[in-house]
Amino acid sequence: MADRSVCVSTLSLKPGARLAQAVRRADGGLLLAAGTELDIDHLRQLVQRGIECVHVLQQETRDAEQIGRDVAAAAARVAHLFRGESGAARDELAAVVADYRRRAAS
Repeated sequence: MADRSVCVSTLSLKPGARLAQAVRRADGGLLLAAGTELDIDHLRQLVQRGIECVHVLQQETRDAEQIGRDVAAAAARVAHLFRGESGAARDELAAVVADYRRRAAS
């Protein structure tokens, strides 16, 4: 099975998790590179720096049908959140949130 990138709370991470994306300091400098396997010192450092979540690789266990259902459910939740009157800024925000949720669910 393939891996997928999932955003996980640093407080929920376990040693051995592998970063899907680089972690950067507030000034943009590299803290940990993508692909780094996290150990207890890395986890401590992330928490001490106030980093609340990171993207890690997890094995994909869902089949294509389940992924499709998850994407459809995410779209339905966003549509529910943005129901009612429309406006340019609101529609733009809804599109960004929908895209984020679609990517997170797939």
